[in-house]
Amino acid sequence: MKTNPGQGRFNRWAPSYDRSILQRLMFEPVHEAVLSAFRASSAPPHDVLDVGCGTGRLLETAAGRWDGVRFTGVDASEEMVEEARRKHEGDARFVFKQGDASALPVESDSFDAVFSTMSFHHWRDQAAGICEVARVLRPGGFFVLADIDVPFMFFLRPLLRWTGHANFQGPKDIPRLLEQADLAVVTRRRFWALLRTQLFLARKGVPIARL
Repeated sequence: MKTNPGQGRFNRWAPSYDRSILQRLMFEPVHEAVLSAFRASSAPPHDVLDVGCGTGRLLETAAGRWDGVRFTGVDASEEMVEEARRKHEGDARFVFKQGDASALPVESDSFDAVFSTMSFHHWRDQAAGICEVARVLRPGGFFVLADIDVPFMFFLRPLLRWTGHANFQGPKDIPRLLEQADLAVVTRRRFWALLRTQLFLARKGVPIARL
């Protein structure tokens, strides 16, 4: 598997990640928005996956709201995953795995909800990653994606790709990727969480039974 060029930076950040001021200013408001969007559209889930889970903070927040739910986190950073495992050692509700979004190390049709918050621009292959989300979602399940909404994307994207730091997608690009993976966009919105953020809630279709 090709290594994400930003993985080393996240490995170094892992020990102090939970103490970062960005938790309060950006990540926590985004987590709240994502969980609220899901709650407004669905009954409580049974199995939840967070792609780009870091040390598991989104899943911790979700666990405080939903009882009897199994939580799985996947992250490309080995040190983030190790920190998440250390924090949740002995708690059978949580499982953390190292892996790439384009090849999720989980079974097909195994989650009612998949979340991704502020990590999509780091995904090595975004189209493949969204197809993987569609694969692991159960029919009728929801994917909630929140990521930075960068202005003037048409002009900035080539520079960002050239520097290798990130691959941001605009508000027209993400729905196209979702629809190509047969995930129907149900809700979309913009809001501010330190940076302008875009949120999409998409649903995996339920197969039509043949008579």
